[in-house]
Amino acid sequence: MKFTLSWLREYVSLDGLTTNQLADRLTMLGLEVDAVTKLYVGLDNIVSARVLSVKKHPNADRLTLCDVEVGDEVVPIVCGAPNVREGLVTAIARPGVRLPDGHKIKKAKVRGEVSMGMLCSWRELGIGEDHSGILELDPECSSGISLVELLDLDDTMVEIDLTPNRSDCASVLGIAREVAAMTGKSSKPPITASPDLNTSDVDYSVTIENAALCPRYAARRLTGVVIAPSPWWLQRQLLAVGMRPVNNIVDITNFVMLEYGQPLHAFDYEKIGGKTVVVRFPQDSE
Repeated sequence: MKFTLSWLREYVSLDGLTTNQLADRLTMLGLEVDAVTKLYVGLDNIVSARVLSVKKHPNADRLTLCDVEVGDEVVPIVCGAPNVREGLVTAIARPGVRLPDGHKIKKAKVRGEVSMGMLCSWRELGIGEDHSGILELDPECSSGISLVELLDLDDTMVEIDLTPNRSDCASVLGIAREVAAMTGKSSKPPITASPDLNTSDVDYSVTIENAALCPRYAARRLTGVVIAPSPWWLQRQLLAVGMRPVNNIVDITNFVMLEYGQPLHAFDYEKIGGKTVVVRFPQDSE
């Protein structure tokens, strides 16, 4: 079971507890802490940068020459990313900065043109796996601001080795209840009331073929959904515990699964045959 301290703090106060004290006390409760990992180490000198202009490199078809604003400075950067464009706010590593993989950035001449740093992808910064282009920040962000501050990356991941009898702690809320009990503080649930459901126009059904093995299967139809990338707060929490963001629908089901310990799955309503979800054993041909 993995969680971050920032995620845990959403549900219970950690005031008065250091990270080591939290790990020790959870272990003494029978929730053995396997790892405590400081996230995104080595990004303190990575800052935001705004691309002011872009033109073709005179000596290379796949490279561009960029004027990049970093705080009060404007520096030349040679870039090969396909998504670099005027107005883009991204992240820059200046000469002297060492990336998480150990690579040290230096002032360089690339095909005869000076480059005073590197515009970075998510993978190069050790934040995610995307290497298709340089990362894109909110266009309203100022340049020269620490990336750790902008993306709220100052966090720690804790991993617990759960025993089979502690499935109640296979969620962030479960861990929060344990912390609340051991500190005498109250835990804060994500929601305090459930919305009223209108069942008058339900046009789908759920069939359970073996109630002994699956006594309950709940479903709800959501309309007006637009598939899109998830907001950064959601992507950040999933990345921190080793899950790859996909889109807002997949990501929120994974988030709630980790939050509550309840597996979820989203189906495309138009592709459900007979508009019925059948819970059963697989057939021989499946």
